[in-house]
Amino acid sequence: MMNIIEKIKRAFTPKVVTKSFLWNSLGGITGLSLNNNTYYELYKMNGDIRGAIHLISGAVAKNGIYLQDNKRQTVEDNVLTDEVAYLFQAPTFEKFKLSLFRNYFVSGELYIVPVQNLQGENVRLQVLDSRSITKTIVNGKIINFRYNNVTESKVFQPDEIAFFKFEEDIRESNNGMSLLTGVVYDGLSDLEAMKTNYSFYQNSAIPSAILLLDGDLSYEEQQNAKEIFDAQFKGSENQHKTLLAWGIKDVKNLSISNRDMEFINQRHLTTEKICALFRTPKALLGYTDGVNYATAENQTKDFVEGAVTTYTNELEHIMNKCISMFFPKLFTTYWIKCDSMQVQKKEEEFESQRKDVINGIRTINEIRIERGLEPVTDENADKLLMNKNVSLLEDISLDPSLNIEE
Repeated sequence: MMNIIEKIKRAFTPKVVTKSFLWNSLGGITGLSLNNNTYYELYKMNGDIRGAIHLISGAVAKNGIYLQDNKRQTVEDNVLTDEVAYLFQAPTFEKFKLSLFRNYFVSGELYIVPVQNLQGENVRLQVLDSRSITKTIVNGKIINFRYNNVTESKVFQPDEIAFFKFEEDIRESNNGMSLLTGVVYDGLSDLEAMKTNYSFYQNSAIPSAILLLDGDLSYEEQQNAKEIFDAQFKGSENQHKTLLAWGIKDVKNLSISNRDMEFINQRHLTTEKICALFRTPKALLGYTDGVNYATAENQTKDFVEGAVTTYTNELEHIMNKCISMFFPKLFTTYWIKCDSMQVQKKEEEFESQRKDVINGIRTINEIRIERGLEPVTDENADKLLMNKNVSLLEDISLDPSLNIEE
């Protein structure tokens, strides 16, 4: 009887689900426990991952934010814009963006809550560490979020916290999926390779060696011989010294050499995968091999038109969603836009755009939008124009002074 009651209780007890539980219980990578700690370890130790996230964070909304009204016209009230910008100071806008994108990319989940004053009024927004959040799920629906860190423990209802997923987890729709999932093996292999490389030089550039000792030595004498060997030859500062050690007959290397380990090739391959994942050119992370002015300029343009544009739209969606949840009066009046990094147009591009307008290929407003400018309300700005001086060849009369038959 007790067993039946216990089973009924368990059936109706809410389940607290974490990403690590879901991944491993539903057939994740065998032998590798994937959770937020794994992803944050990659972020902390891999310079390419950190560099790409910092680069994107700095480029998106690089020049701050501005407001548009319900007619999508830019609001010229600087005081109001500054008041809205204050909502995202944690403690600065740059820090807010970095915390946002770090959680969004690394854990695949983003949690934002309002910070209240003593009167219980929402005064600004704060990004929570996704590693400190667990969800309570009942019948496939999230009923609350539990936040626990060293100094604070709190339960948030779904309408008290803004929850965003970078990409929906293919195994559990209530979870987000980290952007780093696609390079987790590469990233971890790179970390182990760096440790191995460090040990290689720390151990006198002789990885895993066997010391062949005189068979007549006692155990204590064998230990002394090893200590003498380590003292004289261990460490990069002792490499290339001449071996002259009492009791040691020979040294046999067991491991592959540093050249055989292909550290450089592996490093390049991992970097390329990470850059492709974040849509960030290697040149912008400081890798200048094979890069000249022209290629660097094209890579910067691709970065802005690809990653920066995409994540600018993402950030605008996140910020406006938070405003609609926690500052609804402001949301019904204004829309937040990000002033992100732009690519400087060349004179040739401006000339090409000018020709497109005068030849009736594109409208004035189409060109303005492409340049990142606001459309104008002129009645002809959305019409195709044609240079009146241009005529069809068949309509041009020949000079009467010319005689074709002559």
